Amino acid sequence: MKEALNLPPIIGVGVMILDENEKVLLGLRTKSSEVSSWCFPGGKIDIHESLEQSAVRETFEETGLELDLNGMQVFTMFLDRTTPYTNMTVGLIFKLNDTLLKEFVKIKEPDIFKKWDWFSLSDLPSNLFPETEAMLTIWRNERLPPQWVTYQISSC
Repeated sequence: MKEALNLPPIIGVGVMILDENEKVLLGLRTKSSEVSSWCFPGGKIDIHESLEQSAVRETFEETGLELDLNGMQVFTMFLDRTTPYTNMTVGLIFKLNDTLLKEFVKIKEPDIFKKWDWFSLSDLPSNLFPETEAMLTIWRNERLPPQWVTYQISSC
């Protein structure tokens, strides 16, 4: 366990993309080392990258969508207390105003994702990626399980 304490912290982003009908974009994550699950676009931030830049880059790398940096809005940060290292996720939201952009969604990382699809917030798949499920719980103002510590972002 002592070695785990020396692991660098991980800071990642998750991007909740809402379309004009309040549907969210989820990818079926089929990475060989994990149980299959549905997740938002996202990943680890790169050095010297802002949260918004990371969200735009990760979304493009995974889906092909080129989103406007100015449309990204941070709405939460949360910490997973079950990992032996610091694992922080920042949740961002992007409202998709141009429905034509949906035609550009494609599988750009076939070794990680099987498909991308749009889901109603009231009809989500049950096998959600843990961070995606946490983001949705926070978005709905519901209580998170005790493994998560959340830091709400206020718009002062």
